[in-house]
Amino acid sequence: MGPVEALRLALSMEIEAVEKYSKFANEHSVARETFEFLADEENKHKVLLEKKIAEMTA
Repeated sequence: MGPVEALRLALSMEIEAVEKYSKFANEHSVARETFEFLADEENKHKVLLEKKIAEMTA
């Protein structure tokens, strides 16, 4: 696996995490704030990975 493929794998994992935390936030009102925070953090990671992939494939 090359570096771009590794970044794409990491990106897919970040996307899954954002989706899961967002779902949990909607399902669990007691911990909503925590799950929203976690989803936001994972989304930041997603954006960073997308930028790095774009840099490496340009």
